[in-house]
Amino acid sequence: MVNKILTNFFVRRLLEIRRSKGITRKEIAKGVGITLGKYDKWEAGKVLPKSEDIARLAGFYGMSVDEFLGLTKEESEAIKQKLIEDAEKLSPEARKIVVDAMTDGQK
Repeated sequence: MVNKILTNFFVRRLLEIRRSKGITRKEIAKGVGITLGKYDKWEAGKVLPKSEDIARLAGFYGMSVDEFLGLTKEESEAIKQKLIEDAEKLSPEARKIVVDAMTDGQK
């Protein structure tokens, strides 16, 4: 169920952003450094982009990952807080890495 929701979200979001920018699928694939076939699978909902792919897509469009995903500031903060809370269950070394990444090293 969750996978289907995520797939539907990415199908809509990828198409929406691409069309709003007037960019071809081929231009995105080249700009992100992937094959056109891989991008087509994302946009068709056959495969979900990985987190590093999402970051590269956001960078290609000149957006933050939050903007790319369409998150409000409140949603973004709630997600970060949950990730930080979950990090409390990790080893001290792993927890530091997660907390630093989520707080941009401010914690």
